[in-house]
Amino acid sequence: MYCRLLLKLILRDKAVWISTLVLAAAFSVPIAFNSPIYGPFFMKQGMQGFVDAFNTRAPQASGTDLSPEQQNDAELARYANAALAAQTDAAFLDSAESYYALMGEGFQSGSIVGDQETNDAALAYCRALSSSGIADIPASANDLPFLSFLPYAIATAPSFLPFIPFLLSSILVLGATRPGTLAAKAPVPKFRRLIQIVFSIIAAGTAMLLAGLAPGGIYALALNGFGQIGYPISFFHDGALTTTTAGNVFTTILLALLAGGTLISVCSVVLSTATRRVLAGPLASALLVAAPAFPLLSDSALGHNAALGLLPLAVFSPIEATGYVGCFPTEFIGSGSGSASMLAVALAYVAVFFAVGAVATRSPKQYGPAKKHHGLELLDVSVGYGSTTILSIGSLFLSPGTAAGLVAPNGSGKTTLLEALSGQFPTRIRSGSLAADGISQRRSAEFAELVYLSSSGGTDLYPTLSAIEHLAFVREAWKSAADIDSLCSSLGISPYLDKPTRKLSTGMKQQVKLAMAISTDCPYLILDEPLNGLDPGKRKTSCDAMRSEVARGRSVLISSHLLDDLADLTDSFYFIEAGTLVEKIESSSQTLKQEYLDTYERGE
Repeated sequence: MYCRLLLKLILRDKAVWISTLVLAAAFSVPIAFNSPIYGPFFMKQGMQGFVDAFNTRAPQASGTDLSPEQQNDAELARYANAALAAQTDAAFLDSAESYYALMGEGFQSGSIVGDQETNDAALAYCRALSSSGIADIPASANDLPFLSFLPYAIATAPSFLPFIPFLLSSILVLGATRPGTLAAKAPVPKFRRLIQIVFSIIAAGTAMLLAGLAPGGIYALALNGFGQIGYPISFFHDGALTTTTAGNVFTTILLALLAGGTLISVCSVVLSTATRRVLAGPLASALLVAAPAFPLLSDSALGHNAALGLLPLAVFSPIEATGYVGCFPTEFIGSGSGSASMLAVALAYVAVFFAVGAVATRSPKQYGPAKKHHGLELLDVSVGYGSTTILSIGSLFLSPGTAAGLVAPNGSGKTTLLEALSGQFPTRIRSGSLAADGISQRRSAEFAELVYLSSSGGTDLYPTLSAIEHLAFVREAWKSAADIDSLCSSLGISPYLDKPTRKLSTGMKQQVKLAMAISTDCPYLILDEPLNGLDPGKRKTSCDAMRSEVARGRSVLISSHLLDDLADLTDSFYFIEAGTLVEKIESSSQTLKQEYLDTYERGE
C-alpha cells in the first residue's frame, strides 16, 4: 500500500521520464557511433604497426646475416602477416596467439620493451577463446550480442550515470514523505516506513536504469542474439591478469549497480531522516557517487588520501570491479576490489546506515503510565520552531463528540499549534505532553490512528494523483470502513474524482481534503482553514458534513476566519492572545465577532 503510493508518484513525475530518455540516449551511444571494440580491430592495428616498422628497418641481407634479435623480429612479422591475411577467425586466433606468445618471450628476456600488460591480456584472450571453441569474434559495437553489449554500454558511459535514477528517486520520494504530506501522516511505524521508502527508491531506480538500458539491449538482442555465457574476457585488475567470462562480468556488473543503488537509497533516506532535511541525504549520496572521479585529479590520490580510501569507490564504479569489460580483451590496472569484496563493502555500509536509521526513528521512552481518559489533551506545552518558542499553552482538551474553533489573526501561530497537535511534527513541541485517549504522540503510529490533520496548504494532495486515488490510499492506510461513494456524493465531489488534483480548483481541493479527513475514521480531526475558497453552497455542504461527524461522536478542531460558520459549527473557541491560549464560550456569531474585535483590534 505505502510502496504503491510512492511508486505511483515517481512514475508519474516528468523528471523521471526525461531522465530515462537521457539514460537511453547515453547507453545507446555505442550503437549510434558503432565504434570498433578492442578485439581483432586493435590487435590487427598493433600488428600492422609492427610489420610496417619491421619493413622500414629490416636489412636487405639474407637470413643468415640476421642477429638473434632481428631473427625474432622477422618471426614476429611472419606471424603478424599471417594473422592479417587470415580469412577466418580461427586462423586469425592461431597466428595471433603465436605472435603474442613470442612477443611475451621478448618481454621476459628484456629484448622487447613496451606495454607488456596489453600483450599478456591479448595472449590470454586468444588462448581462452581458442580453448573454448568459440570463434565468433565481434569487431565493432554493433556486432556485440546482448550479454556483452550491456557491460560495454555501461563501461563507456560516465561512471556516475547508472546511479542518477537512484538519486532522482531519492529526491522525489523524500519530498513526497516529508512532514505534513499525506504519506507522512499514515499510521505506519517509523522504522517500517523507512524500510518501505528505501525499497520504493530501489525499485524505482532499478526500473529507470533498466528502461534506460532497454533500447540498446533490445537492439543487440534482435541483431546478434543473447551471446555466449562462456565467452572469455581477459584484463588486468589490481596489477594481476584476470581471465573470466562474459556471463560472470554481466552478473558482476548488475550486482555492482544494485549494490550501489541500494547504498545510495539507504544513505539518502537515513541521513535525511536523521537531519530532518530532505536534500541532506541525496546530496551526501551524490558526493559518494562522484567519489570515483576524485583519484583522476591526482595519480596518487588514493595512496595519499586516507579519507578516499574509506569510501566505497568500487560500489559506485563497476569498472573498478570488472575493468572496461566491453573491450575484448582489455587491460585495466585499477585499485578496486572484486565483486565479493565489493558487495561486502556495500553490505557493511548498508548495515551501518540502517543502524543509524533505527536510532533516528526511535521514539523516546515514555516514563510512567499514560492517562486512560478519552480525549485529545495538550498539557503544559510550549510550541515553536527550532529554538524559538511561539506559544505557551496551559492546556487544551478536546473531548469526544465536540467541535471547537481556533481563532486568531494570521501570523499568530495557529498553524504551528495545529501541527503540534497532529503529532506529525514532534519538534514543534518544546516541552509538555500531548496524548489522544491516553496514547502519547511519541507512539507515532498509534497516535496517527487517532488524530488527523488536514493542512491548509497543498501538502495533503499530490498533483499527479487523482482524488479517488487519495481517498483509496486513506481508506487502506487507516483501515477505515468509510463509505467513500456515499461521502463523495454528499460532498458533491463525485464528478471529478478521476481528475488529477492539479486540475482541481481551490474549492474542489478543499472538499477532497475534507473527504480524506472524514475517510480516515480518526476520532479526532484537526482542520486548518477547511472552508477557504468555497462558495456559499459548498460551505454549507462542508459544514453539514462536519456537523454530521460530530453527531457521530467524532471531535473536530477547526481553524477559520469565517466566524459566522464557526459560530454555527462549534460551542467553544480558543483564542491566541500574546502567545498564550485562551478558551472562550460564545452564544452567537455576533458575540464571537465582538470577542474577536475586542481581542485583536483594540489598539486600532
